[in-house]
Amino acid sequence: MTSRTTSALVLHGALGQRARLRSGELLLQSRRELRRIPVAAIERVVVRGPRGRTLAVVLTGQEPVAARTHSLTSLRPTAVKRFAAVLCAALPVRDGAELSRSGSPPVTVEPLERRGRPAVQSGSVVAVAFCLVMAALLVTRSWGGAFCWVFVPMLVGAGVSLAEVGWKPVREGWILAVRGITVDGRRKNSGAIDAGDVDASYVYLFTDAEGVPRVYRGSNGGRDEEEIVYDPRNPGLNQLRRRNAAQFAAGLTFLLLLVLPLLGSGTALALAALADLFGLWSYAAL
Repeated sequence: MTSRTTSALVLHGALGQRARLRSGELLLQSRRELRRIPVAAIERVVVRGPRGRTLAVVLTGQEPVAARTHSLTSLRPTAVKRFAAVLCAALPVRDGAELSRSGSPPVTVEPLERRGRPAVQSGSVVAVAFCLVMAALLVTRSWGGAFCWVFVPMLVGAGVSLAEVGWKPVREGWILAVRGITVDGRRKNSGAIDAGDVDASYVYLFTDAEGVPRVYRGSNGGRDEEEIVYDPRNPGLNQLRRRNAAQFAAGLTFLLLLVLPLLGSGTALALAALADLFGLWSYAAL
């Protein structure tokens, strides 16, 4: 019998692929399609490839193994092994006769709507533009500009990557402060509620204004009872009320003291390099 049909784990693969276990189905999503594989149709789960980076599921049936195998390759071997363990635990116990049948229920494929694919990926455009400007700087012997231009992708790239880290607590803290509803929550002390609680330091149960039971999971907490503020439009967005302002302030400080200087420095160096390239300003004059 299936021991677990839903998991909070998400396995990310190459080229935007994702794998999830939801309601008795393994969902393999790519940029073009969503493949729904019933757990009941899976014969076995295999971790293979260099360093165990590939998750492969083999369906039941009499067809060749290659014809009934679906796979996903990730850069994180540990995540692959963890997801494979959860998926194996969800497989039903069957005898040899059941394994010889054709995979049933069938696998379904749903095409995903694509948002007007650009002719060239934005990352490729940025890389080409960087190389062209660098080549122009070297050809014109704008050594100072070339020196500045080398550091532009480092600073801007780091700033853009870290911006999301700081923006998330700021956005969530603002939403909860503006339209959040506060309720009482009680700490869950006796074990985990489901697989999603494995990595949660604290778990609190609360009931929203509509009478629906909800759960807060996070690294903040410790008391037996806590006031929890949640977004009525998206109850999954919740936080301890006493921590919301601190979370907002920490995110804002992160943006102002780290992200903004990185982006500003990268922009300043880019402008200096372009000015040197077009002769508007030269390091030779210094």
